[in-house]
Amino acid sequence: MTAPLAVRPALTGEYEAIGQLTAHAYAPVLSFGTTDPYIRTLQDAAGRAEKAELWAAVSQGQLAGTVTVCRPGGPYAEIASGRELEVRMLAVDPTQQRAGVGAALMSAVHATAAAEGFRAVVLSVIDSNAGARRFYASLGYERDPERDWQPLPDVTLQVWRRALS
Repeated sequence: MTAPLAVRPALTGEYEAIGQLTAHAYAPVLSFGTTDPYIRTLQDAAGRAEKAELWAAVSQGQLAGTVTVCRPGGPYAEIASGRELEVRMLAVDPTQQRAGVGAALMSAVHATAAAEGFRAVVLSVIDSNAGARRFYASLGYERDPERDWQPLPDVTLQVWRRALS
């Protein structure tokens, strides 16, 4: 990414665009593409902002990516326990992928988690998404297979964890 990138809380006026960006970014790895039932959840950025923290990565006034940050015990937290911060629905505009947007979002998450005394950041990745697994491994995440889970009988989510120092 050559232009400066700002990571900040999403603005209300960005929710619709964030929902569309998230659905568009996830469609290639979903079982049924744009007709997958999970698309509605991905599109509901306003719902995520109401129940978790919705962050945006913006470059030159353009939305480049987003991530949902979930506090332990919150309605969007699925796997966080104790002093772990959970990340969900990291999405980067397909035209901005491999330009550092995802890494910038995750760097901001790591900095926030460390500053607030969290011991780790955790997330789930669908087992069929090899690209996401490589990305998170490159950021220092390690598999935590004992915590893998299945939200649906034919969907396996792998848990990944990055300890913070």
